[in-house]
Amino acid sequence: MSSFAALNGAFTSLTAQRIALEATSQNISNVNTPGYTRQRADLQAITTGGAPTMFGSGAVRSSGVQVTSVDRLGDIFRETSLRTQTSSSSRLTAMAESWTLLETTVAEPSDKGIAAGLDTYFSAWQDVANRPDDTAARSVLLGSAASLVTDIAAGYRAAETQWDATRAQADALATDVNTTATAVADLNGRIRNALVAGESANALIDQRGVLLEGLAGLVGGEVRERPDGSVDVMVGGNALVRGDRATAVAVHGSATLAQLGTTEPTGGWAAHEGPARVVWADSGAPTGATGGRLAGLVEVLAPADQGGAIASMAEVYDTLATTLATEVNALHSSLPGADGTHRDFFTIDADRPALSLGVALTHVDQVTTGTAGEVDGSLASRLAELSEARTLWTGAVVDLGVNTRTATRRADAAESTRANAESQLLSQTAVDLDEESVNLVMYQRAYEAAARVLTTVDEMLDTLINRTGVVGR
Repeated sequence: MSSFAALNGAFTSLTAQRIALEATSQNISNVNTPGYTRQRADLQAITTGGAPTMFGSGAVRSSGVQVTSVDRLGDIFRETSLRTQTSSSSRLTAMAESWTLLETTVAEPSDKGIAAGLDTYFSAWQDVANRPDDTAARSVLLGSAASLVTDIAAGYRAAETQWDATRAQADALATDVNTTATAVADLNGRIRNALVAGESANALIDQRGVLLEGLAGLVGGEVRERPDGSVDVMVGGNALVRGDRATAVAVHGSATLAQLGTTEPTGGWAAHEGPARVVWADSGAPTGATGGRLAGLVEVLAPADQGGAIASMAEVYDTLATTLATEVNALHSSLPGADGTHRDFFTIDADRPALSLGVALTHVDQVTTGTAGEVDGSLASRLAELSEARTLWTGAVVDLGVNTRTATRRADAAESTRANAESQLLSQTAVDLDEESVNLVMYQRAYEAAARVLTTVDEMLDTLINRTGVVGR
């Protein structure tokens, strides 16, 4: 190797080590940046073929070092695994949160819940049976009945409010999906252009990775990489993002629980009709999304006959009101009151049972306790023993507790799996300050050594050029 070749080798080493130092500095600077993937400079020897001479062969000789690329140390397999687990965890978490909120609104067991209200109401009938001529006992009965009616209506309204709020949240999530998908498509174009121009796209790829993970949490989907550096995001087999173009999604279906219908009309649902569903905004066709928070909310919003949590609970309140009115009215109207009139105890509208349930009696004298014209508590005693409404509510509360516990455990297990997948990805892609400190010292020493070579060769050339042939005096 000639002296000038040695200078070039030292110069290329200085340049390469400087770039490696910059990459290491970039890693250290972004140690706490969410979604950042560490980078490493790929160094490669510069080799040339030398012509054979009297003192050398034509073997390949080294002419220094070059940086072929600054690689982003990502892991496609682990990134895919994390997105898959994020999709599942987000869906199950959304469902678990809805079940938990339902359980909170039911507030059982409690001394102020519907179970306590039922017990108080039927106990009041027993008090009337024990003292059929006591006006105060009948007054307490009417008061407890009014309170129970209010509790049932309040429970239904809480479920209705939760359904409506969840439906609005689904619309907001669809907007988030569209915004994120558009951002991914934009980054696809910028990444492709950067790679074509020979520029580094690592920072853009990191930004896109954060968005893709967020998109997985919103609507799931499968990410497919393209040779040009862009990605496609497939939902239900169709492209949400294809290259630099994004397709919008929307949530169709009834906007409120009161409007929810379950019988599909001829010609299919209109956008504002039927169960909530995720569709392609341009065609109205179902997306087939099965993952992400949006899919979890849509499952929660399903009609009762399709297993929807909130609608099922609302149906329980309706059934409870109907059962209570039916079993009490059947007995209470079987005998005439003090004025000889047969009366229902409750009023109810079959189209909206829980909200329409009311106390039909307006005066304590209208309460039927037994045989007309006699101080008899036999009917009141039979009414006190009615249990169908109580059994129905107890079973519903037990089912709610079981479903909530099951949903919570499934969500916790899915989140644990997601956290494990994230930990595995970070073990590969996250910045390790200890490792970067070692690399920093290593590249620094290599830079210093290359500088020393440069100085040494410079001194050699100075001697060769300026001092050769000079005779000392």
